[in-house]
Amino acid sequence: MPDKDINNRTDKDLALLADEIFDVLTVQFPVCMASDEFHFFPQARARSVGGSGWDDYSPKAVSAVIELMARWERRLGRYRSPPLTPAAAVDADMLGQVVRTLRQQLSWMRPHETQPTFHLTIVGIGLAEAFETGTEAFHARLAHLPAFLDQAAMSLTHMPRLFRDLGLEMLAKQRTWLASLDVPAHLLAPIDEAMQRLGARLRQAPVEENFLPPVHRYAQIASHHMGCGCDLDDIARELEREIAETEKLLVQTAETVAPGRRWPSVVEDLHRPAVPPGGAKEIYRGAISELARHCTVQGITSDRLVAECPVTVEGIPDYMRPVRSNAAYSMPPVHPPKGGTFFILETDREASLPADFRLLTAHETFPGHHLLDTRRWRHPRRVRRHIEFPIFYEGWASFSEELLFDTGFFSGPIDHLLMAKRRFWRAVRGLVDFSINSRRKTLDEAAAFLADQGMAAGRARAMARRYCLKPGYQLSYTVGRRRFRRLYDDFCRHTADPVDFARRVLAQGEIGFDHLNSVLQQDPDHH
Repeated sequence: MPDKDINNRTDKDLALLADEIFDVLTVQFPVCMASDEFHFFPQARARSVGGSGWDDYSPKAVSAVIELMARWERRLGRYRSPPLTPAAAVDADMLGQVVRTLRQQLSWMRPHETQPTFHLTIVGIGLAEAFETGTEAFHARLAHLPAFLDQAAMSLTHMPRLFRDLGLEMLAKQRTWLASLDVPAHLLAPIDEAMQRLGARLRQAPVEENFLPPVHRYAQIASHHMGCGCDLDDIARELEREIAETEKLLVQTAETVAPGRRWPSVVEDLHRPAVPPGGAKEIYRGAISELARHCTVQGITSDRLVAECPVTVEGIPDYMRPVRSNAAYSMPPVHPPKGGTFFILETDREASLPADFRLLTAHETFPGHHLLDTRRWRHPRRVRRHIEFPIFYEGWASFSEELLFDTGFFSGPIDHLLMAKRRFWRAVRGLVDFSINSRRKTLDEAAAFLADQGMAAGRARAMARRYCLKPGYQLSYTVGRRRFRRLYDDFCRHTADPVDFARRVLAQGEIGFDHLNSVLQQDPDHH
C-alpha cells in the first residue's frame, strides 16, 4: 500500500478516535465540556443533551470514565510515530496530553470529592448556558438541578476545611442569585430545599485541615497539566527572574514619570478614568473597538472576523465572585465561533476604572484570549479547535499585551510602567501559588506576602485562598509569557516582524511550544 494511503487511513482513524473521546466526555460531563472555565477538560458541546443535562460525578461513573481514558491513552500511544502525517502527529500529541491530564485530575485532585465550589460552578455555568438556549432548556435544567445538588452532596467525601468554607460562601451567593431569577415557584422550591440540604451537608461533614496536593503531584501538575515543561527549581528561577526584571523596569520607568518617587506611589497616583454615564461597560466596549481596529489595520486579524465573532461585555455574576478574578473571558465551543464574553467587575458610578484597563482589555480580547479563541474555533483541523492548555492560553494573552508596543498601539513611559506592573503582579501571584503548594509559605504567610507588595489585606487573603482551588494555574501567566518572549526574540533575530509572528501563532491552535517552535523556524514560503 502506498505511504499516502497509509497516512490517510491512519489520520482518519485518529479523527474517529477523537470523535469518540469528545462524544463520550460530552455525554458524561455536558457542562464542564461546554465551558472553558474547567481548564483540564477539552471543550465540546454534546450533539444532544440527554438524561438530566447535568454532569455525572457519581463514583461508578467517574471510575468507569477514568478506566476508559486509560484505554484511550494506550490507543493514542500508537500514533506517536509514522505513518501519521506531521499535522496529525501534532493532533495526536495534543489529544494524548489532554486525556492524560483529565484522567490524572479526576484521579489525583478529585475536585468532585474535595471542592464544593467545583459543583457550584457547574450549577452557575450550566444554568447560564441553558438560559441562553431558551426557556425549555432552562426549565429542563432547573427540573433536574435538585438531583445534581444531592449528587454533589454525596460526592463530597474528602473536603478540606478551606474548600468547605469557600463552598459555603459560594452557596449563599448562588441561592441569592437564583432567587433573583424569573424561576417558576414549582421549580425554585425543590432547588432551594436541595441547596439547604447541601449546606447542611457542608456544615456537618468531617473536614480535613490539609488542602494541598503532595509536592511531587504539584510538580507533575505544574510541568505537565499546566504545560510548564520544567521542574520546580526551574519554575522558581523563572518567577524570581521575572520579579527582578520587572522591579528594575518599574524603578527605572517611575523615575522617568515622577523623579524621586517610589514606583508603588507613582502607580497609585496614575490617572484612572471615571466611570461614564453608560457605566463601565461603555468604556470597555470603546477600548475593544480601538484594539480590534488596530489589529485589523496591522493585519493580525480582519474586519470580517471581527464582525462575525464579536465581543460582549458583561458583569461578573455574583455567584461566580468567590472563584473568578476581576476580569475573565469565555467563548462557547462552537464551530465556527459566534462570539465571546468579556466579564468585568462592575464598579459604582462614583468609582473609577483601573489605570491599566486598556492593557487588561487587550489581554482578554484583542489580540489576547478572544482573538486566540476565534482563530482556534475556526481551525480546519477539528482536534485543535477543542483543546487549549493553560500555559499557552494565558501565556499568549500576557505576551500579546507587549506585542501591542511593537506594533505601535501602546507607547510612552506610563504605558511601559503599567505593563511592567502587570508583569510584576502576575509573577508575584505565580510565586504565591508556587510557595503555597511547594510548602515554602503557609496560606497566611502567602497572603501577608501579597499585602507586603501593596495589595489590600482582605483582598490578599481572598486571592490566596482562591488560588488553592487550582494549583499551578497562576504559574501559566509568567512562565507562558516568558516562553513566548523567547520564541519571539528568536524569531525576530531572523525576521523582525511582530505581525508575522502573531499570524503564525494564531494559525496553529494551542499546539504547545515545542511544536510551535518548529513552525516558527520554517521558511515563510513553506509555512
